[in-house]
Order: sequence, then C-alpha cells, then structure tokens
Amino acid sequence: MFSVIFDMDGTLLDTQSICVPAWEYAGKMQGISGVGDHISRVCGMNEVGWTAYLEQNFGEMDIELFKKTMREYIIENGKVTYKKGAEALLSFLKENGIPLALASGSSHKTIEHHLNEVGATDIFSVIVGGKDVENGKPAPDIFLLAAQKLGVNPADCFVIEDSENGIRAGYSAVMKCIGIPDVASFSDEVKALMTAHLSSLDEAIEIFENVIKEA
Repeated sequence: MFSVIFDMDGTLLDTQSICVPAWEYAGKMQGISGVGDHISRVCGMNEVGWTAYLEQNFGEMDIELFKKTMREYIIENGKVTYKKGAEALLSFLKENGIPLALASGSSHKTIEHHLNEVGATDIFSVIVGGKDVENGKPAPDIFLLAAQKLGVNPADCFVIEDSENGIRAGYSAVMKCIGIPDVASFSDEVKALMTAHLSSLDEAIEIFENVIKEA
C-alpha cells in the first residue's frame, strides 16, 4: 500500500493568492514595493527560510513588523478555499483507506486555522509543520518526518506539491512526486524529478486508481 503526503499552501489550499497581496501590502506599509512578486521564490520554505530570504533581499525592512502586518492582512482579508479538485481527490483517497499526511512549511497555528476554514481538521492522520524540522524545503526533512510518523517507507509515499522547493524536497526523500503548479511554473529540470505533472488535483485520481489496481 502507498501513502500520500500533501503540501498545504498553493497545493491543497488556495492560500498563495492571499499571500501575494498580503506581502505586497506589508511591504508598502514600509515604503517597499514589489515584495509580493517574491512569493514564488520562497514557496515551500518554512519561516526560517523565507525570513532569511527577506533579510538578504530587503535589508532596509523591519522583518518582525512585516510579519505582523502581513498576518493581520491575511486574517482580515483572506478567505481560505480548497484548490480545484482537492475535495474529489481527498474523498477518493479516504474511501480507499490511503494514509494521508500534511507537510507544510507553515506553523501549526496557521495550519490549524486554514484546515478549520475548509472543515478539514480530521482528514490527516499526521500533520507536520515547518518548525518541526531543523531544515525546511528543499531539504527532505519534513517529508521524511511525515513518513516516519505515518510508519511507512518513504519510497512508498507520493508527495503532492506546487513548488520547486517542495518537489526537490520530495525527490531527495526518495518519494514519488506529483507537481501541480500554482503561482509559478516548474522548470524543465524540476519536471524531470516528477512522477507526474498535472494541472489540478483531481487528475491524480487516475494515477492512484492504477496504483491500487496494480497492488
């Protein structure tokens, strides 16, 4: 049997469309334009990773103020929804008894909030957040920890991701990677690391149907 590990932001849930204007707004509050354009470069990173990116690229920014303003914007303006095909795929996997995990660079507080928004708090038997591992994506740590908590072999796991950092992490964990782009497309180099490159989550149902038939 196989297991499936989902990324959250931009993969399972449509949160990147919220984050882009939130980053842009928080930057402009400090007189810095174009910060939202950098979301695609930090997709999949945990807070340590994207904080380091901001420090490197926006030396004049008050990072803590940026985080506070950005999170307030998301709470006040954001509406979390499923990505296209998510509910159909989740239903299929649950009906077939496939173990599911969520591995996100976000904090557990953010994960809990977002899953509660879409009524998905009881979907995943394992949830791993960005602060649960020392090294965020593209390091494989978060996916390896998810597999460990599921009690499964990493090679028997499928990772579903929207970011290049996430695909690199899944591939490094020796997992089968399914890529579904969100705010940024995949390079040919990263596509070569994938088992499949899809346009929506429900397209993965056929892949898993075939895996189940072959088992």
